[in-house]
Amino acid sequence: MAKGNILQDSFEQLAELGKTTTKQGGKQIVQTFNPLKILENTTGEGQNTDKQKEELKKKKDASTPLDFEKLQKKYQDEDKLKTESLRNRLFQMVKREDEKSLEREKAEGQEKKQKEEYEKQEKKKQKAQQQQIEFLEEPQGKIRRSIFSPKKVSQRNVAETRPATGKQ
Repeated sequence: MAKGNILQDSFEQLAELGKTTTKQGGKQIVQTFNPLKILENTTGEGQNTDKQKEELKKKKDASTPLDFEKLQKKYQDEDKLKTESLRNRLFQMVKREDEKSLEREKAEGQEKKQKEEYEKQEKKKQKAQQQQIEFLEEPQGKIRRSIFSPKKVSQRNVAETRPATGKQ
C-alpha cells in the first residue's frame, strides 16, 4: 500500500468517527480514542483480533468442567496419607520414650541395689575392724586380784622384742 492511501483512509475514518459522535449527542462515549486501532482496521488486522477473541471464547466454552468430587477424593487421599505418616511418627516417638523410661527405671533399680550392697559391705568391714580392735586390746599394766594376793603380769599375745639387747 502507498503511504498516501493509508493517510487518506485514516483521515476518512476520523471524519466518520466525528460524524457519529456528533449524532450520538448526549450519549457518553465509553471507548477512548486509539489511533493504533484505526490503523489496524485499515490494514485489516483488527478483524483478526475479533476472530481471535471469538476463538478464545470458543476454547473457554470447549474446555471440560472441573470434577470437584474427584478433586476432593484426591485431596482426601493425600490428607489420609499425611495423617497416617504423622500417626506412625507420633507412635514411634511415644514408643521410644517408653523404652527410655524403662531403661531409666532399670538403671535406678541397679543403682539402688549397688548402694545397698555397698552399705552392707561397709557394715561388714566396720564390724570386722571392731572385732579386731577388741581382740587386740590388751590390758595395760599389772593385774591385781585382791589386796592380799601377789601381783600377776598379764599375758601378752605378741612376742616382745627389745632393741639393743643381745650379745655385746
